[in-house]
Amino acid sequence: MHYKATHFETDTHSPRLKENPLARKVSFGLLLAPLLLFSACGADGGSGESSASGTSSSAETTPTTTQFAVTVTAAPDFASGATSVINVAPPRLAQNNLTPTISDLAVDCNERHFYRIERFQGDNVTKFDVTAPDQVIYQFTTQDPSDTAPSNPYQMVFVDADKAYLLRYGSTKAWIVNPAAQTEASFKIGELDLSAYADADGVPEMAAGVVVNGKLFIVMQRFELFQTLQTAYVAVFDTLTDQEIETGRGTANIKGIPLLVKNPVTVEYLAENNLIYVQATGKFPFGSSPAEYTGGIEAINPDDYATQLILDDGDENNQPFGQILGMALVTPTQGYFIGSTAFQTNSLYRVDPTSGEVFSDVNGPVAIAGLFDANLTSLAVDRNAKLWVGNGDLAAPGMVVIDTADDSIEEALIGTDLNPVETCFCES
Repeated sequence: MHYKATHFETDTHSPRLKENPLARKVSFGLLLAPLLLFSACGADGGSGESSASGTSSSAETTPTTTQFAVTVTAAPDFASGATSVINVAPPRLAQNNLTPTISDLAVDCNERHFYRIERFQGDNVTKFDVTAPDQVIYQFTTQDPSDTAPSNPYQMVFVDADKAYLLRYGSTKAWIVNPAAQTEASFKIGELDLSAYADADGVPEMAAGVVVNGKLFIVMQRFELFQTLQTAYVAVFDTLTDQEIETGRGTANIKGIPLLVKNPVTVEYLAENNLIYVQATGKFPFGSSPAEYTGGIEAINPDDYATQLILDDGDENNQPFGQILGMALVTPTQGYFIGSTAFQTNSLYRVDPTSGEVFSDVNGPVAIAGLFDANLTSLAVDRNAKLWVGNGDLAAPGMVVIDTADDSIEEALIGTDLNPVETCFCES
């Protein structure tokens, strides 16, 4: 496969770090001063603006909202996990090691609530209010009575406060759920049948989803015993009727959209250019089986379902960034992805989601200064267009905050005690 990059010389195979003159010099082995626990209700607004206090005024003031980063974390040996909650506005103070649990975790946010998902053999969803992040509102199973294998829930995709879709990686059925349910019996309100996409192992491996203009897009990996033998697909459903939409792109009894990339992991929608972006990793090396460079970033038009390969990860002879592990988009011309050349050896790159061009110089792709050959684990963008990067440094794990205006490191380390796995944002 090929990739797009500016001024890349094909005889240079190793990405190299180029210092950004606007970036601070940082060391990921250096732990910042201890962080104080914060009171969620009294924290500053996520916009960074202070609200009036201590004075009275006849003018009506607009209430400010506070944004929080909610990060699920895992121990380096994957023996345990927990949650960290961090105020988005400086000073970015963290509450760590909240409600310890297993390490195989995901998290999704909707307004003031976050939903922590315990995946394989945890098989449940736990709801929290971000202002009381250590108090469980409910914990509901994701297992049907008829399930004979772990449902392995992966993501909740929200339509509104009363309706969401629960993607179950280990099943052919996605659940339609009511996030505001008061009882477990009223949590599941329906299901979507994805059995048409199942392969030899019996399940389609639904991994990610997004709602766009009244349509649910479900990305399915279609693995067969850890092998990328089948074409990955995206199924499309009408969120009003919950009926699958015929896209005209599939074959035989498959109504969805075939992808060019394999092992899709994340999906995002950019309203500014009306495109859905799917990030895929290809196949990791396993035993004597080498890595497969069949990943990248692919765009989908949500109206006519046409697809376009935006970024290619390379081939067995030339992998300019290694395998692509994660993606976060800021604007139609600015996004970021993690490139991995070996286990826990990852670097952060900037990409133009429209052209597919990666920020490069004459020697090849240029990693963001300070985020090169590290154990980078996750990416997320807050409402101020700051990029939050998970760093699983053994000595000092935590979140790094990047100012996307100039790619400088705004916050070198917000300690999370355990390694960050995934981050979403809540507002209160």
